Amino acid sequence: MSKSQTWSNVLDPVSQRLLCRVPGSTLQEVQRAVTAAGDAQQAWAALGFQVRRERLLKLVDVLRQMSPGIVTCLSREVGKTLADADAEVFRGLDCIHAACSVGPEMAGMFLGGDATLLQTFYEPVGVCLSITPFSFPFMIPLWSLPYALITGNTVILKPSEKTPSTSSLLAEAFVKADFPPGVFNILHGGPSTVQMLVNQPSIQAVSFVGSEPAARQVHDLARAAGTRIQAECGGKNHGVILEDANMTSTLFAIAGSAFGAAGQRCMALSVAVFVGRTREWIPRLVELAESMVVGAGRDQESKIGPLIDEAAVKRVSGVIQRAIQEQATVLLDGRQIEVPGYPDGNFLGPTILTDVETYMECYQSEIFGPVLICMEVDTLEEAIELINQNKYGNACSIFTTSGKHANTFQRGVNVGQIGVNIPLIGAFASILLSLHANQCIAPYGSAVRTSNKDSFLGDRHAPGKTYWPFFTTTKTVSSRWEQ
Repeated sequence: MSKSQTWSNVLDPVSQRLLCRVPGSTLQEVQRAVTAAGDAQQAWAALGFQVRRERLLKLVDVLRQMSPGIVTCLSREVGKTLADADAEVFRGLDCIHAACSVGPEMAGMFLGGDATLLQTFYEPVGVCLSITPFSFPFMIPLWSLPYALITGNTVILKPSEKTPSTSSLLAEAFVKADFPPGVFNILHGGPSTVQMLVNQPSIQAVSFVGSEPAARQVHDLARAAGTRIQAECGGKNHGVILEDANMTSTLFAIAGSAFGAAGQRCMALSVAVFVGRTREWIPRLVELAESMVVGAGRDQESKIGPLIDEAAVKRVSGVIQRAIQEQATVLLDGRQIEVPGYPDGNFLGPTILTDVETYMECYQSEIFGPVLICMEVDTLEEAIELINQNKYGNACSIFTTSGKHANTFQRGVNVGQIGVNIPLIGAFASILLSLHANQCIAPYGSAVRTSNKDSFLGDRHAPGKTYWPFFTTTKTVSSRWEQ
């Protein structure tokens, strides 16, 4: 039990019922966790790669058995639909499998062609810290934790104080999978806990996913401490619609990506760029958005759940109101939506804005809500220029039946992740309304997220097979022996 004097409430986003209270960890608790991780690290590394991999594969089995409870927790605490929660568990387990496949790359290098032998070794850095957001409290920790563990490090997870319960289920799974004490640790709290953790001398690597302002603060703290850091942050993702695209599948993809999970994901498609005559499709998009059922995540018919808390509703509603004040036009306003049976829920329905200029706040900032901006241009070249002028480089998509246009787009945009006829869905696309249910551009576990510009800060992207060196140091040994 934490001895903290600072506790915060976690409320059910559909009813405001108290779910739990979460502490802000004390300095002594932070130091104790870091010490425990440090004390356990050498013995964990000494077990060898094969033993560590077996423990992680056992963890997959345990988590799969626990998945019904994890899905329930995600739906209750985050407000996810059951389909979204199911898909998050699937993609999280995929990340563990991907980490377990990196063995050959970790074998190092041996050159013995002459009298001098040259060998390269990879060794763990020590204690690693993972700081994760509320949006995917199961999957995002598994972007980094398995890679840190498979390479022989011990880890500390600082989950979002808004969704702390999933990490307790993760801890239970680690115990059931027979991980030694101190290998996996959890510390709760907000920014003060993060600051104390990053400043601990024993922390050797920091993995962060969250908002751009928070990412910059953590990045600067880590740099000042001389700690390696990778931070995924911020996005304003564009979807370009060409005249030769399939209208029905494209509009379904846009609606699912923009409004699913209530827009609370960094990969949500938040700007639809209609090229030429496709602007005539916008009224059909409005009709489609109106048909999406907003409700409690645990209700089977729900396609859009609540925002995480009341503050998020106020923030997103404020962005919409300021867009109106800046002369944007609201084609669909979700601020007054009412969900029968849930009068106190943090609900905000699909909202569609047009007549938006690039200087407006609604375009400049990441809204993190079910708000879609519709912009109109005359040519593909104008669409590419619009995307490249935006400060974010998280992801973008193009919808077309022309391979030539797709090639022009993927070569022309300065964005790290590109989808062709695939919506931006973040972790998955389970909320899409029909046969698009499993399409997304978010990389699977073995692929690397490659966002750029102001969407990424630090040393190396995550996750993916090329991610594991972030958690290692390299030693090269040259030797000569008399025959």
